[in-house]
Amino acid sequence: MRTQLHQAGMTESLVEAVIGMSTGLREDFVPEQRRSLRTTTPTTLATWAYDHLRHRLADAS
Repeated sequence: MRTQLHQAGMTESLVEAVIGMSTGLREDFVPEQRRSLRTTTPTTLATWAYDHLRHRLADAS
């Protein structure tokens, strides 16, 4: 998987972050903070992506 991520253009630190997350999820990862009303927002991923990424996508074209 590391080789494929490198070939996709990811930096070494990003590759290790992705590997760490996928390994943690596979091995019964327990988050440091449990999800609650205080740690959860009503924002959807689509709304966040539109608000934070659309300007970067527009600049890239």
